[in-house]
Amino acid sequence: MYNINKLISPQVLEKLLNVLPTPKQQSKGRKRCDKKALVLGIVYVLKRDVPWYDCINFGASATSCFRYFKEIQRRGIPKKIFTLISHDKTDIKICSIDSTSITSFRFSYCTGFSGKHKKCATKVSVLADKNGFPADVLFEKGNIPDLDFVTPHMENTRGRAKKILNTDKGYTSLQKRRELRKMGIRVNMEMRKGDYIRKIGPKFKLNEELYHTRFTIERLFGWLKSFKRCRLRQEFTMSSFKAFIYLSLIIILIRG
Repeated sequence: MYNINKLISPQVLEKLLNVLPTPKQQSKGRKRCDKKALVLGIVYVLKRDVPWYDCINFGASATSCFRYFKEIQRRGIPKKIFTLISHDKTDIKICSIDSTSITSFRFSYCTGFSGKHKKCATKVSVLADKNGFPADVLFEKGNIPDLDFVTPHMENTRGRAKKILNTDKGYTSLQKRRELRKMGIRVNMEMRKGDYIRKIGPKFKLNEELYHTRFTIERLFGWLKSFKRCRLRQEFTMSSFKAFIYLSLIIILIRG
């Protein structure tokens, strides 16, 4: 018998089972599979990055696990659960933003060549709180600049207090700083030599103590890529890839 503690702790598994829906039993037809067996099969594929047909039988066949995964993905349940949990568990008054490029095959949708990383990729941008827990996530082509994610992140978290936004040098933009300042958000970032060199104009200061908390978002990407299915986009459909990312972030939030 496979030791499921290698995949997920019993406490996290119990909480994950509580938030995921139970397969509905029809009045006619065969008995539905146990939800725990279905979830363990999905987590096994997510953690080990094996084909569905190589999934260990935890009490439900690989086909049943795949169908359950596709059903919750079709209903948008992973995204809804992530949104609810992240809203409850994150405080984004001090937050960080960054992105990672997930290597991808050249699928027709949401892939692009990243000149910076020299690979075809799908870009995943995350807004995280100071503890490194995800509050919002966006997906785009690998050739989209990081700066283009800032405004959508702010719109997705509208109504939640944000005071300081830690970013790296790739988000340098005077116009974006001014837009965020109107929202009451101060950008805290290091500047490259030659940035904002005008004698007349704003002088930006770096709060090093707060900027050091930005390492937590890099740690978050490390946690995300510990789920081997998230290291390489193999799903042709973007909805399946998003569902795996959302499930990984849900487990990270529950575990935290």
